[in-house]
Amino acid sequence: MRSDDVIWTTDSTNALWIYKCITWATGTWPLQEEGIFSTIRFVIAFVLGVLQYFYLPRIEHIIFGTLVSILMEIRLSCGSVDETLDFVGISLATVAGLTKLIFIKLHRKDLRKILLSGLDNWSTIVDNSSARKVMLKYSQRGKFVGRMQMSFAFVIITAIILDAIPSPEASQQDNITSSEEFPQRIPLRTMCAFGNMSASIYWTVFVLQSIQLFNAVLIESGNDVFFFGISMQICGQLDALKILFGEFKQKKEKEEDRLREIKEFVVKHTHLLGLARRIEDTFTNVLLVLLMTNGMHICLTGIQILLLSKQNEVVPLIKATVAFVVILIQLFLYSYAGDFLSSLTQDVYHVIYDYPWYELSPNNVRNLVFVIMRAHKPFRLRAGRFYPMDMESFKNILKASFSYFSVLRIVFEE
Repeated sequence: MRSDDVIWTTDSTNALWIYKCITWATGTWPLQEEGIFSTIRFVIAFVLGVLQYFYLPRIEHIIFGTLVSILMEIRLSCGSVDETLDFVGISLATVAGLTKLIFIKLHRKDLRKILLSGLDNWSTIVDNSSARKVMLKYSQRGKFVGRMQMSFAFVIITAIILDAIPSPEASQQDNITSSEEFPQRIPLRTMCAFGNMSASIYWTVFVLQSIQLFNAVLIESGNDVFFFGISMQICGQLDALKILFGEFKQKKEKEEDRLREIKEFVVKHTHLLGLARRIEDTFTNVLLVLLMTNGMHICLTGIQILLLSKQNEVVPLIKATVAFVVILIQLFLYSYAGDFLSSLTQDVYHVIYDYPWYELSPNNVRNLVFVIMRAHKPFRLRAGRFYPMDMESFKNILKASFSYFSVLRIVFEE
């Protein structure tokens, strides 16, 4: 199905606009034809995250991108232990964000088919039906999570940028002469990498790093929101399919009509399972990288929290605690979506079992048994195709994290 063949309804526009805005900005919106402008946006997003440098006119300074400037700051190690741990955490988050950006771009055809299926479902669903209400429920859930996560991320980034803006007194001092060295804080706090800068260099670095931070929100939190949103779209279609099939059994029809309905149900269910597998194909490597980077980040945050608590540093301690909570929320979203997809694909056999199979012929009843057997094998969203992302795994990660904190606390006390 081509994107030109799909009708955008009010419901589908409301359901997908937030994901379109996020991925369009990074050049990865799957429903947009691959062109020079989308490629340019993707390259800009990638370069801002990895490495960007250019020589300013007649000035021997280099401006680096997010990851490289952070790694240089760690290598120079001229800050405190707390600052170094912050830099390592930012590096891990940047690696995870760039991984998401790359694999979403590489698997845009798979994501395109998922979105086209959702658009087709929105355009064919009957108004005021139970299935439409279910679809709207999942759509609103995805949008709510998206708005909350993006708003929270942008508030944090804005606060970081505003906190780094120099005071008016420093600006007045700069107006005296533009050739003076101008040591000031910058958003990424990578002062060792850049050293003392003149005013023109400083403001150029400041603006560039501010853009890099907003870009980091799009490729990190934005792609998390995109994953959760399309997962909720498939969950909505699976739940709506159960409702539609439940309505079939209430009709008094001939066996031929019932067999046709069962066949349509099996075809649609197989199609949705295929879409779920496309999500796994797209995000399986992303999830593996995410588990590794977040695992290391949790370990570093644990050390950071214990160090700051012994030093009675209130503001940095709150910042480290918030970082730990954000990591857990990110893992929770992926686990929640994977668990919901798994449970909905498995619940199908209950719907089939409740169907009046006793009114069918023995041969057709035998076919239903095969459908139930297939439904007993649910879809599993797995990181690296071996570690399941569900609520049970999230609970294990949570227990391991707090056990790690307990061991660290004992070590620091000794």
